[in-house]
Amino acid sequence: MPRFRSLFVSACCHLLVLGAAGATWAVDLRVGMGLTKPPYILDSGKEGIEVEIAEQALAAAGYRMVAQQFPPARALAMHRAGQLDVLLTVDEGIGGDDHFSEPYIVYQNVAITLSSRNLQIKRIEDLANHSVAAFQNAEVILGERFKAVVLKHSNYKEYPQQIIQNNLLYTQRVDVVVGDRRIFRYFSTQLDPKVDVSQPITLHPIFPPTPRKAVFKDFVIRDRFNAGLKTIQSNGVYDAILKKYAGQL
Repeated sequence: MPRFRSLFVSACCHLLVLGAAGATWAVDLRVGMGLTKPPYILDSGKEGIEVEIAEQALAAAGYRMVAQQFPPARALAMHRAGQLDVLLTVDEGIGGDDHFSEPYIVYQNVAITLSSRNLQIKRIEDLANHSVAAFQNAEVILGERFKAVVLKHSNYKEYPQQIIQNNLLYTQRVDVVVGDRRIFRYFSTQLDPKVDVSQPITLHPIFPPTPRKAVFKDFVIRDRFNAGLKTIQSNGVYDAILKKYAGQL
């Protein structure tokens, strides 16, 4: 009996050590996300600011992220069909009775100009005086004031490949680019070396920031994610992820 008790205690201690290490006890979660949107989501679906923040917040809560990438409409349909545990990059405008997390990343759309042009853009309506290149569906996403301006704008165009916007701005073929500041800076690193990306730019913050959330089928997992998010924000992991990509940009 003493030998059995000793083996039992030893086994329990071993399990506790493995549990403390995290990997053994992590529960897999099916996490849906959109297609590539650098630097937030990179090609593999395993890297990017948003991916790594979500992954680390879940890990701090005892979960392992199993990433699955889909076009946005399909991802939402799969979530509503119960085929995903978590869906990233949403706001409460998608409706439904699911459980939304605290915001874990903030997108910031801005108007971007070459500083040498000294263009004065202090509000959305000022865009009417300049040629504008925006990302696809910006007319729908950026609100009614923006939509009212661009519907009457004769020199406004949207591009599905956002790197085109960067090229147009740096080669002075468009006055203003509208897009997320981090996405713009990422694509500036991908342009042809012949394009002079050393030209100073000015960011005009004429749009409000856009906090993004994750939506969960299970409120318990949502609550643990929120707690994990607070953990990585307080222990430096969150800032380290932001600094990692700021350095790359």
